[in-house]
Amino acid sequence: MVMLLTRVLTRNASSFITSPIFYANAEPHIGHAYTAILCDTAHRWNHLKNPGEPAIFSIGTDEHGSKIFRASQANKMSPQLFCDKVSQKFSKLFAELNLSHTDFIRTTSPSHKEAVQHFWSLLEKRGHIYKSTYSGYYSITDECFIPDTDVEQVQMMDGKQPIHVMKDTKTPVEWIEEDNYMFRLSDFRERVTNWITSEDVVRPTKYTPLALNSIEFAEDLSISRSRSRLSWGIPVPNDDTQTIYVWLDALVNYLTVSGYPNLNQSTWPPTCQIIGKDIVKFHLFYWPAFLLAADLPLPKRVFVHGHWLVDNVKMSKSLGNVVNPSEAIQKFTSQGLRYFLLKQGNPSFDSSFSADACLETINSDLVNNVGNLLNRSTVSKINGKGTYPSLQLDQLDPKVSEDSKKLVTMLDNVKNICEELYSEMMYYKVIEELMLTMKEANRVFQCSEPWKEKDEKKLESVIFITYESLRIVSILFQPILPEMSLFCLDRLGVPLEERKLENASIGMFAGGKIEQDQRVFIERLQK
Repeated sequence: MVMLLTRVLTRNASSFITSPIFYANAEPHIGHAYTAILCDTAHRWNHLKNPGEPAIFSIGTDEHGSKIFRASQANKMSPQLFCDKVSQKFSKLFAELNLSHTDFIRTTSPSHKEAVQHFWSLLEKRGHIYKSTYSGYYSITDECFIPDTDVEQVQMMDGKQPIHVMKDTKTPVEWIEEDNYMFRLSDFRERVTNWITSEDVVRPTKYTPLALNSIEFAEDLSISRSRSRLSWGIPVPNDDTQTIYVWLDALVNYLTVSGYPNLNQSTWPPTCQIIGKDIVKFHLFYWPAFLLAADLPLPKRVFVHGHWLVDNVKMSKSLGNVVNPSEAIQKFTSQGLRYFLLKQGNPSFDSSFSADACLETINSDLVNNVGNLLNRSTVSKINGKGTYPSLQLDQLDPKVSEDSKKLVTMLDNVKNICEELYSEMMYYKVIEELMLTMKEANRVFQCSEPWKEKDEKKLESVIFITYESLRIVSILFQPILPEMSLFCLDRLGVPLEERKLENASIGMFAGGKIEQDQRVFIERLQK
């Protein structure tokens, strides 16, 4: 069954987060999961920061092009059935990851075809498209033409003819010479450069030079292929001999989500587009050039992240080290995998997935640092009344107050620190701050030995400062660990309406009954 995007033509949004749509030529891997989780965390942060305001988070699959057509043939399936099968696997993964996306788009949907052909016709009407004979090296893997300077000839084994490959990736390219439609990309080099440099668009900023370098090759862009070579794609309007270039097709998906061609200006442009570093050229040169040609506003921010390795080795089918995220979820749980990827993933660099490191991180942070403190502090042996004490800092026992000075300072500061880090999408640093706070809360709890305490005021004070730590950290963890935060806040008896960002400060909860059942959110993982 084909899943289609339901277009809402009159939608408003305080934020519009986009994930790149994933190429439907193979099953998802851990890198796809990381990108999706980054987007989901950004979307959930916007909900926490602006509760009740509508927000959009789009994700989906890119389903046209030579690579997909060849993959479908290799699998002895029609291109559409092949795409249905692969797209469903992505959709299943997003459900397993508990993503909060509002739109799942497929480029084979009728609404997207309408948007792409309308966009093409607009560019043509404005004089940005012309027909010409084009020749050059084409990469099926990257679905783009490659400059001659980036191509080299390599000798083959067993006396076979030499082939041409891309210098950096060594992927094969083929020489194509045919009549194509061209987009006047060179006309937009200066304006795109100015947008990148003056609007402070790129995050992290270390990727700005990469974006600017991609603009140096500013020849006009071939935006169609002969249908005799490529029939699997959207036809060029009024010319059924040509197929629209897969990247022009794919990039328009962000407009399709916004209801294009009936675009709602209160929705457009995206507030943040999240991409991997390998598609910088397409999103920070081609895409803004297309939008400028159509006289449409440009995205406010483009967030770039590095790639994922496995045990510090590039993922490869030939090496057999491609990590299937669904299988990783079975082993590490959805929240556990999500936590590890966000903690380990520094967007400015390539990151490495290790099964041993993932297991150790989950056990150390989620099981020990958070889960154990929650369970130990809520047992009836320590909290016989089963209540969250209603106290203020000036009501604490003097000894507990003295022992908790560092923790209180951390709790006073952590909200503002996390707000800044969330806004910059530095989620690994958010995790670092919150886990340091939890370690200090564990230290205070352990040193206070509440299981031995006979003095009721001291015991109540220890319970209060422990619960405040768990409550504040859980509120701030909601975008990163939504399910675990829900579990902790439910256990502490915090009402849903008191889980907002403004509640993440000491003394912002009046207390009440807690749950004293001894379920655990996540069991200790075993090798």
